Amino acid sequence: MSNSTGTPENKPLPDLGDGDLMLALQGGRDVALDELMHRYKQPLFYFVTRYTRDEEVSYDIVQEAFVRVYTRAETFNPAYKFKTWLYQIALNLCRDYGRKKKLQSFISLDSWITKNGEDVSLHDIVASDENIESLIEHRQTLMILEKQIDALPHKLKTALIMFSLEGRSQEECARILGITPKTVEMRVYRARKILLKKVSEKV
Repeated sequence: MSNSTGTPENKPLPDLGDGDLMLALQGGRDVALDELMHRYKQPLFYFVTRYTRDEEVSYDIVQEAFVRVYTRAETFNPAYKFKTWLYQIALNLCRDYGRKKKLQSFISLDSWITKNGEDVSLHDIVASDENIESLIEHRQTLMILEKQIDALPHKLKTALIMFSLEGRSQEECARILGITPKTVEMRVYRARKILLKKVSEKV
């Protein structure tokens, strides 16, 4: 059979949903992977970069994530969302990376991001509801807080990234992490409590 662009095997599939694309990939239509990468490669890269703070490493992780999507396509359960499955693959790769190399810094807390249409400093987001802004008035304390975030357990750090820095809802975080929204809330709460305690001890 010809492999020209016009054949059914190689015809673009932009109108299919994620689940149908995975079914197509399971059926041998490799072009389905191209469409999935088109949809998710960039946002996944942004997420992974927040975790690793290394664009080169993040690029490798994202590439490996899609390699695993391809090689493990048969294990995908259509009952679950593809996005959830993809992010779980990437999270596992991030965790493996974290085990191999202790990060020097998690994220620059005195940088700014746009959240709900307003520019907000990351340390203000992390400190929200815990009133620890008074503890991080100086650069030295910011550096301490940065290191303590880096030292958070993987589960707490991931929840903090998704909810506080990515601005995702508890429900979306829960779907991606495979936990309940209440568990997301508790992990973020625990992460903030740990930060408050550790920074208080250092200043």
